[in-house]
Amino acid sequence: MRVLLATGQYAGAPGPLAAAVSLAEGWRRHAPGHQVVVAPVSDGGSGFIEVLAHALDAQPTPVVVTGPTGEEVPAQLLLHDGTAYVEAGQAAGRHLAEEVLDGVAGPLADPGEAADRVGAMLRLTSRGIGELIAAALDAGATRIVVGCGDLASHDGGTGMLQALGAGEDLTDLPAVRDRLRDTTLVLAHATGLPLTGFHGASAALGTEHGVPPPVTQRLEEQLGLLTERVNRILPPRKDLLTGKALRPERTDGAGVGGGVGYAALLLGAQPVVGATFVIEEIGLGDVLPGTLVVTGGTAYDWHTVHDGVIAEVARAALEVGSPSIVLAEQVLVGRREGMSLGISGAYEPRDGEDLADLAERVARTWSPQH
Repeated sequence: MRVLLATGQYAGAPGPLAAAVSLAEGWRRHAPGHQVVVAPVSDGGSGFIEVLAHALDAQPTPVVVTGPTGEEVPAQLLLHDGTAYVEAGQAAGRHLAEEVLDGVAGPLADPGEAADRVGAMLRLTSRGIGELIAAALDAGATRIVVGCGDLASHDGGTGMLQALGAGEDLTDLPAVRDRLRDTTLVLAHATGLPLTGFHGASAALGTEHGVPPPVTQRLEEQLGLLTERVNRILPPRKDLLTGKALRPERTDGAGVGGGVGYAALLLGAQPVVGATFVIEEIGLGDVLPGTLVVTGGTAYDWHTVHDGVIAEVARAALEVGSPSIVLAEQVLVGRREGMSLGISGAYEPRDGEDLADLAERVARTWSPQH
């Protein structure tokens, strides 16, 4: 029997690869004769570089860039066959500005706090992501893939563009786009948020991170002003069929990373669903047929049943008729929710079980030993 561990990020493991290795160890305890393939997947967020480096057997290059608070932080650039892979979270992840973000969330004790919280958010920069892209260009990459998930920065990608030479007021943005004209730029986004609107980047701060409405509304206004300025500098292109202006801020993925997706789209990036991109990039489709596909992550819930690693891996398995199961630290939806994905079962750890123990127990169900 062949078992494919195409799992994502778990809260209880340092990265997707470590989690998949732990699951493999547990599965082999019960079924040592099984062929267990470790192939972790990322949605473009945490673990993006680690997953691709493992699958492509490539070694990342360490670099130092500007973090969201302005301090230098370590990051990595993965180069393989002319492609440079960049993980935005290494330069501007929420883990790099926890104190600031904690201060922005929660109810307001006084209405006057809103302006201070807005200011705190706007001081967090995406500059380091632009520095990573610049390093990729300097390394001679002809294709640059930016994996982007939830970030600390909420500057609409302004810092990223400034680091690439757009200028403090972004007036040199056309020159930056021209510089990248011969480079294929890909945005592998973890979420399809638009930049603005009721389901945009600022609104998500309220629904997902507890930022109060007065703060998210003012941040929305700032992003709106940014798009107006950008549209004057770089007039939107028109749809060839309808003649209507194409508005990058409304494109799926523009709101990812607080607008880093928007900045990438302004530079001509092709937006792709992060987990789908990784599945294709590492050739996972070639090993899916004839396997029991095990996917999972921190939570299997109302969100991950539709988007992300679990949903995309299950869809890929369903396309080739392979059964799939979910091993998650929390299972918050029932079997009915996963039926459209072809998911045959979902399991979470019992008290005292780690990931290896969970996999060993589930292996007893799917591979009973006689």
